[in-house]
Amino acid sequence: MVFTENFENITAENLGNRWTHILDITTTVMRIEKDTTTLTEGKQVLRMRGYKGSNTGGHLYKVLDEGYEKLYARFYCKFAEDAPYVHHFVSMSGKVNPPSQPGGGAGRRPSGDYSFGSAIDLVRKNPYDRNEVVNPPGAWTFYSYWCEMRSWQTPEGVPDGIKSYPYYGNMFGTEVPLRAKRGEWQCVEFMIKCNDPEERNGEQAFWIDGKLVERFGPGTIEGTWFRDIFRRAGYFNTDPKPFEGFRWRTTEDLKINIFKLQYYLANVFENDYTPEDPEIPYNDNIARVYFDNVVLATEYIGPIVSAQPPGGDYDGDGQAGISDVLWLIRLCMEEYPDASADYNRDGNCSVADPLALLLDIIS
Repeated sequence: MVFTENFENITAENLGNRWTHILDITTTVMRIEKDTTTLTEGKQVLRMRGYKGSNTGGHLYKVLDEGYEKLYARFYCKFAEDAPYVHHFVSMSGKVNPPSQPGGGAGRRPSGDYSFGSAIDLVRKNPYDRNEVVNPPGAWTFYSYWCEMRSWQTPEGVPDGIKSYPYYGNMFGTEVPLRAKRGEWQCVEFMIKCNDPEERNGEQAFWIDGKLVERFGPGTIEGTWFRDIFRRAGYFNTDPKPFEGFRWRTTEDLKINIFKLQYYLANVFENDYTPEDPEIPYNDNIARVYFDNVVLATEYIGPIVSAQPPGGDYDGDGQAGISDVLWLIRLCMEEYPDASADYNRDGNCSVADPLALLLDIIS
């Protein structure tokens, strides 16, 4: 493990001993609370809150002791039942000589020898069909900055020279919007893999509740670049081609070394967003989200409780047998195994899992 935070036996005021920068330690924004609905053994969670007219949310910012070529982040989150949309959420990034607190950079394309980053974010509208509005808190997507990102200003994705800041995060979403839940805990995981400096072989992927939702790497998806979005569906997907992958960096000296647990509501409050259905509960003044069990690691982590089929019945025929062992072997051999493949619940998906299932069958 690279870093863990479960918010147990700690107060909000003491978080500064483990995190590089906090915004901000007040009961208005950030508070440690008891939560008996959490899916984990501990019962303390972190609440972040945005209050319209007073603040735009908060963050925990962590500069890692070293940089990583590949890093996974897992956290549990629960949005309030009346939670609004989200401006920005949780991110990982790399930066040369990372600062002691996060700085700006919106609208600017970073140089490949200085920085890159990506956030697992939530959007109000389907990136591939702007007429489709998703219910709050929005649909999962990546929001990414890197040295070869595209501009929103022209169809070709280059600046038109009129505005000074022509680059904003490029979105990578699912073909069909996947809405985040409200009022219940979700396990969210995402990964960034650095590229070889001269290649576009960088990747990112994310999982919800142990299920791989999407992987963005060389050839993993098809679509058409139009302005700042790789269009996978819709009117502008006119010439689908395999995605080329990410050239996050141009030097091996640049690695993943920053993690930010964030709940940012700025444009949500500024624009007074509301859902299309007036019957949907929606608080446009106070936004609340809860976090628990944050883990950073160099290998896939998975949920704390694996969603295993009952009795080891992986093939769905109503009983556990040799075919289930073979099914489990195939699951474990996948590059990104589903969390259900962790049969022995040791936190890893390996040959030990089908072996444990076989021993249970014959015992």
